[in-house]
Amino acid sequence: MICEGRPPAALRVASVPADHPYVRHLAPPPGDEADAGRRVLRLADPPVVGEDGSVRWWPPRMLQPGWVARNATDFDILHVHFGFESFTPHALARVVRELREHGKALVVTVHDLVNPHIPDERVQLDRLDVLVPSADAVVTLTEGARDVIEKRWGRKAHVVAHPHIVELDDLSRTEAAPFAPATPRPRVGVHLKSLRANVDALGALHALALVSEFADPVVTMHAVTDDPRDPSHDPEVSRLAHELADAGRIDLVLHEPYDDAALHAHLRSLDVSLMPYRWGTHSGWIEMCHDLGVRVVAPDIGFYREQHEPTLYPLGADGGLDPRTVADAVARALAQPRPPGAAAQQRRAQRLDIARAHAAIYERACAAAARPASVSSSDASLHTT
Repeated sequence: MICEGRPPAALRVASVPADHPYVRHLAPPPGDEADAGRRVLRLADPPVVGEDGSVRWWPPRMLQPGWVARNATDFDILHVHFGFESFTPHALARVVRELREHGKALVVTVHDLVNPHIPDERVQLDRLDVLVPSADAVVTLTEGARDVIEKRWGRKAHVVAHPHIVELDDLSRTEAAPFAPATPRPRVGVHLKSLRANVDALGALHALALVSEFADPVVTMHAVTDDPRDPSHDPEVSRLAHELADAGRIDLVLHEPYDDAALHAHLRSLDVSLMPYRWGTHSGWIEMCHDLGVRVVAPDIGFYREQHEPTLYPLGADGGLDPRTVADAVARALAQPRPPGAAAQQRRAQRLDIARAHAAIYERACAAAARPASVSSSDASLHTT
């Protein structure tokens, strides 16, 4: 059975995924492993080769039919974070059955109640309807999300805060290098990347045209979005972005995807980062900006307000950004002092607490999964919270 036959020093966790900054930072900080409680070993992601030959973690192979059965001797706990939207509810139910058949625990962290990549919220909820009731332990990031989980599924989720995004060594260097304005006027940036489904790019561009009256707007966007042959291309967004750039209203930067160093350097050059999202639950972007000392202007959706107090704006009646409302929020944010950024030691201590919390959650999940088969999975899981 799970855990009962394992040496008390280690629990083996199959994370979906493992190679993600949030998941990597669930481990104790280097040097603090002995203080983190029971040792946790996370399996590497089974590699997925994309059509272009690149190696990635998605869609996660650990959720494919038969993976649990084939690898049952290699792990104790399956911990699902992201990527399960690639599988039908029926396929996820099969994964749950395989876990039960092999005595493995299931832990689910509810990062997103609505998927930022998918407009239809039912896609996410239908899958969570399988995973959350079946889990031996449920985790989420904020008290607001915890309340939604309890109301919808009758589960009391563990609330564990989001860890740092910027690496601890980089945080130390950031603390030692105070912000120096690059221009006389404040800089306000929006990072459109590849125009993810929940991004209101047109609303953001119209808002930044108004912001240009009192600040210097900077729009960064992946270069492929400007190519009409690319699936991410939106001709109206491309036209407006170039029109505003040609008129001197925005600085438009078309670029290849940034590595961490380039992204962090760009963000630190800003006074405010605008999040132009139409739906969402939690945000790693807010955490990264907190780490770097950049004020965030974000929509009043999901539970962003519980993450480091961004300046919030309401969405318009059509569910998108209202340019004047957003511009007013940016002005309010610029009127506030620049935040100092996260202290490396504080984030380090928080990460150790997060590692301890997860070690304890895994132990309780093990105990729930090891109960006799006569106890239903839903009843057993309720005892872990």
